[in-house]
Amino acid sequence: MPKTAGPQVERFSFAQRIEHFLLLILFNLLALTGLPQKYSTTDWAERLVRLMGGIETTRLIHRTAAVCLIAMGIWHLVDIIVTRRRPVRRHDMKIGLKDILDLIGDIKFLAGMTRDRPRFGRFDYRQKFEYWAVLWGTVLMGVTGFIMWFPEVFTRWFPGIIVPASRVAHGGEALLAIFAVILWHFYNAHFRPDIFPMDPAMFSGKIPVERLQHEHPLEYEELRKLGVAPADEGDPSPH
Repeated sequence: MPKTAGPQVERFSFAQRIEHFLLLILFNLLALTGLPQKYSTTDWAERLVRLMGGIETTRLIHRTAAVCLIAMGIWHLVDIIVTRRRPVRRHDMKIGLKDILDLIGDIKFLAGMTRDRPRFGRFDYRQKFEYWAVLWGTVLMGVTGFIMWFPEVFTRWFPGIIVPASRVAHGGEALLAIFAVILWHFYNAHFRPDIFPMDPAMFSGKIPVERLQHEHPLEYEELRKLGVAPADEGDPSPH
């Protein structure tokens, strides 16, 4: 069970928590309405489509959720531009050499080859990789989805093979995204021993200073310099 006692600092703004909640809803809607279309010849898919009111209703829900996800992606980009000049960077998701070195260092730590784990900033390499996977997946799914939605438009400019190719890419990326959420995100956000059954930070917006100091020490030090984070009892730095 994650610790929630003691002083806390803001990790996610209200807007970011709303964005996460919408992503959760839209992702599940897209999976629920998309998989039956991919496996339309199976019995379970046919039953699920009937339960949702038929194939036309299923497609309408799927496309509406897709348009909402794209709109949310645009909102996200605008938010990045607006907040990029703030003293505390809320969207520092750039992958750099340090992240590669952190990955190598973390593998060594987990393999028992070193006693010291890499010191992470606001987001570690795992969170950055997942973020860019979501971003790339949204772009790919959006482009291929529109090609399948309006094939007569795109085949005016591109060879006809772009439609079946988009269908393959769309379905493959969908399965990859679902398995990534189940195997990667669920573990890091729910099943990891130190936060089981759930990381409350994305819902409360707060993270205990003790946990911040342990998991994101570089961000903790930055917030201490800015006077945002209170000192934790175990903080060895001068006050």
